[in-house]
Amino acid sequence: MARGLGRAAVAMDSIAVQGMLADSLASDGVITTWNEVVRPVLTAVAARWQLSGAGVEVEHLLNECVLAAFVRATPLVTSGRNHRPVLLACMPEERHNLPLYPLAAELAHRGVVARQLGAALPMDALAAAVRRTAPAAVVLWAQLPRYADPGVITALPRTRQQVRLFVGGPGWRRGVVTAPAERVEDLATAVEAVEAAVT
Repeated sequence: MARGLGRAAVAMDSIAVQGMLADSLASDGVITTWNEVVRPVLTAVAARWQLSGAGVEVEHLLNECVLAAFVRATPLVTSGRNHRPVLLACMPEERHNLPLYPLAAELAHRGVVARQLGAALPMDALAAAVRRTAPAAVVLWAQLPRYADPGVITALPRTRQQVRLFVGGPGWRRGVVTAPAERVEDLATAVEAVEAAVT
């Protein structure tokens, strides 16, 4: 499936890409599709671009198709298991928000209400969202190390109810993760951690 997806992306065949993603999501689910189909292709496309400087258009097409597929695969949760929402956001200035979409999709399949705040959310907006929603959990994504700023963790407002704070993404792998944040290494780990935090 991953090889076929890669060939379709290189051919700029968005219809084939969307069809393969839909088939994989229907047969194998969100986590397997992300880990075994999408991530290997994204990695290969990015490596090709780094080596040759070509293929940015392939990466953009693939990103858009993946985003659309996971949005379509996200059920609307009208009565969630959690009374307080989960906030999903990128670190300030971080624009790579694609991995938050499979996370939102899998959480929704498990009946967990999550609110997507998107890419490059300014610090003051993130703080305002935490104050206004009193979330059960917050997941902050950093793709690049320069955006994995532990100061953002310590600057988040304290609420009367405990907020579990998780950081994910390759940007955090070598960085300092300050308490009370916890690092989640992959999609499955993030889903389990957030699910445990809201139940």
